[in-house]
Amino acid sequence: MSLRKRSLVTGIAVLAGLLSATGPAAAAATLMPALVADTTFTQVTQDGDNSVKTTLATCPSLCDGNTAGERDAYVEFDVTGLPAGASVTQATLELYSWNPYPARVTAYPAAGAASGEGTWASRPAVGAALATHESVTAGYNAFDVTNAVTGNGQKTFALRQETHNTRVYWASKENSNAALRPRLTVTYETAAGWHLVWQDEFDGSTLDRTKWNARPLTYLDFDKACITDRPDNVFVAGGNLTIRAKREQMTCWNGGGTRQYTTAYLDTIGHADFTYGRFETRAKSPNGPNDSKGLWPAFWLRRTAVSTGGDPNDGNGEIDVMELPGGSQYYKASTSAIFRDYTPTKQDYRYPFPGTTYPGDGFHVYAMEWEPDVLRFYVDGTLISWAPRTPATTPWFDDVFNGNARYHLRLTFHVGGWLGDPDATTAMPADFQVDYVRVYQR
Repeated sequence: MSLRKRSLVTGIAVLAGLLSATGPAAAAATLMPALVADTTFTQVTQDGDNSVKTTLATCPSLCDGNTAGERDAYVEFDVTGLPAGASVTQATLELYSWNPYPARVTAYPAAGAASGEGTWASRPAVGAALATHESVTAGYNAFDVTNAVTGNGQKTFALRQETHNTRVYWASKENSNAALRPRLTVTYETAAGWHLVWQDEFDGSTLDRTKWNARPLTYLDFDKACITDRPDNVFVAGGNLTIRAKREQMTCWNGGGTRQYTTAYLDTIGHADFTYGRFETRAKSPNGPNDSKGLWPAFWLRRTAVSTGGDPNDGNGEIDVMELPGGSQYYKASTSAIFRDYTPTKQDYRYPFPGTTYPGDGFHVYAMEWEPDVLRFYVDGTLISWAPRTPATTPWFDDVFNGNARYHLRLTFHVGGWLGDPDATTAMPADFQVDYVRVYQR
């Protein structure tokens, strides 16, 4: 289990204790974001390529007798998993030194990435000082960087040494001992009133069949794959759920015929459904720009059919928290959508990821909040501009998103269909990975 996952589980334990409580509206939780990159930016040309080293170095401008010997250590983290509206109460940057030094060291926020060979001219700009240590201790040295961590996203920090004119070495991302690598710990409070009521962290070794149905050998008319519940297509390992699409010939049951692909389809029908809540997943798409045509992972909610009661909208209603279709046209965005039925009566929006980021470059957090008369959609904590959906934006809102409707969860990975079929460039097997699924309610 990764450090990040351990800290999230700790946070959930805190939240879980509040499920039956009527006390504080906000709950404390902690996460440890992934360390993405680090390097030493140096004026000393003899240092060469610093992009892969087991140590980072800091040194003042007069370093070991060199008047142009300054070295700064930069570290970069990917902060994900902060719920919308969460308030960061503490963020602590920690770097490990093997020895004590009488060196004054200050941490700064940086505007760029902590990657590359570390040439002095390419170092990122820094902002106002965050925290200073008057000396370096052996072991982890903690810097308060709370002012620079206000939400999800890339966070880069510079460590600058101001006194003691010889180098101080710090353990880096590449250090063979993972327990010594730089780390960032973020403590936050969840938005007022949201309490965790259902979760799957996928920390075991098998799919939890008390929470999920994995549909057996079947098919969909718009999908080009046979859907199976085999371990080849759906499994839990390493703290993640994986739904795997494969290029293999199989004959589906119930008249689906022989198809050239296999995949899996999960839902919580009969196990869990909800009226209102915050529905959140952290997931990684397999889709890149040139190798993913016809691949289509999704996290969505479907209205649970009611067999009695005469509801004219029985079974109608769908909320797509995210759809992540592949191919060069689609791979860089996440689609959020709502349906009344499949005539179709729907509204949707494609959220373009910022800069060079995209859903397949790593894990991202997708969330939807459903409350009376409003639906809000988020990607990595950002409320997308299309949201919110209300009765004013959606004439049929009250038909399908009213207080009597209950919705179950679905995790799917379709192959082919409406947005194009795989071709020779589509890389398979392809893995849709899910770190967690959580449901909060007020």
